[in-house]
Amino acid sequence: MNLWDHLGELRQRLLICLYVLFAGLPVGGFLVSPIIAWLSKPVGDLVFIQPMEAFTAQLEIAVGISFLVGLPVILYQTWGFVSAGLSKKEKGYFRWMIPVAYFLFMGGVAFSAFWVFPRAVQFLLTLKSQHLVPMLSVEAYLKFFILLCVAFGVLFELPLVLHLLAKLGILHADVLMKNRKISYFLIFLAATLFNPVPEVLTQMVLAGAAIALFEVSIWLVRWETRSKEGKTRS
Repeated sequence: MNLWDHLGELRQRLLICLYVLFAGLPVGGFLVSPIIAWLSKPVGDLVFIQPMEAFTAQLEIAVGISFLVGLPVILYQTWGFVSAGLSKKEKGYFRWMIPVAYFLFMGGVAFSAFWVFPRAVQFLLTLKSQHLVPMLSVEAYLKFFILLCVAFGVLFELPLVLHLLAKLGILHADVLMKNRKISYFLIFLAATLFNPVPEVLTQMVLAGAAIALFEVSIWLVRWETRSKEGKTRS
């Protein structure tokens, strides 16, 4: 397949992704009001301070829902384009890695949306005072929600990232196991410093989730290291 054929295939796959996104917009538009009502539960009514802000926020929600609904198709199209240049072994690896990465990311998003975000908002609202009155803009509120969801979605990819580094020979299980205590300390420190809710239960839950991901990462790296050693001996 020459360059023009590759460009033609890329164009076709991009068009399919765009069609999927446009097809999902009615679903996203239908869910805009329920999602805004759910998001605003911890704070009550939200306001918009610019003429286009309410429209932009609703459009972002509709596009976001459309993207999440169509993400499996987008990943499939991406895989179909990239897999042509991969070896059989690489195809076998990415064939299971891509779905796992999707479910891990969605798990992190769900954890943030249903646990971290409501508690973070409730705590931040306690900082109001006589001269500090909360008047939350829907655009800023939505950006804060998206930021937390993306951050935890990326955090939940930790096992796959470390496994990929092990597969490339950059990381070994011994390194992680020798530094387990230091890693635990850094995890608890990060859960304390970067947690938007300075409350013990939430800090413990965040640290526990990060430690669980770290332990899964150690298991995956150890499995990959043993697999490589077995192939080398044989």
